[in-house]
Amino acid sequence: MRTPIRILTLAAAVPLTALALAACTQVTPLPSLSTRSASPTPTATPGPTTAAIADLALREVGEGKVVSVEDESDGTEWDVRVVLDDGSVREVHLAAAGTVLAGPSADTTTPDQQSDNRAQVAAASISLESAQKRMLAAVPGGRVTAIELDDYQSRVVWRGDVLADGVRHDVRIDAVNGSVVLDSADANPTATPTTGS
Repeated sequence: MRTPIRILTLAAAVPLTALALAACTQVTPLPSLSTRSASPTPTATPGPTTAAIADLALREVGEGKVVSVEDESDGTEWDVRVVLDDGSVREVHLAAAGTVLAGPSADTTTPDQQSDNRAQVAAASISLESAQKRMLAAVPGGRVTAIELDDYQSRVVWRGDVLADGVRHDVRIDAVNGSVVLDSADANPTATPTTGS
């Protein structure tokens, strides 16, 4: 009968020893975990709008109407074309901050091209800024990377490239009444758009 008593005594001693050791050990609290909610993935600053760049270019040229603004380097460099009253064209290359990188320089235009330019500008009652807003309404969350006054299906339109979620949208706004004439998505946003179609 002695053997079972010894076993019970040892079994009782182990938990008591563990408790005694625990009492002697200093408890160090665990560092608290941050309860900060996960922030969304940062996105690249889109840079200025095409309308803001158009205003900067027009100030530089001094007269005329901006008919084309193109983002050439992720919102850091822009190429702008301005049609003067006589139909001739001035081109300005700007940095996003408004610094002139090149120009204004005169594009070579024939008398026929000057006449066409004057007719397009005269027909466009919707401004570039208004067309940009309509493009962004058609493609929520997008960014206009290029916009130009163009001919499409016998009408004058503002043709724009709108980039949203890695997809380029070809959006065309009637330059007379402001309606959306075309909105087609292109899964290959690096493709070079064509004009005059």
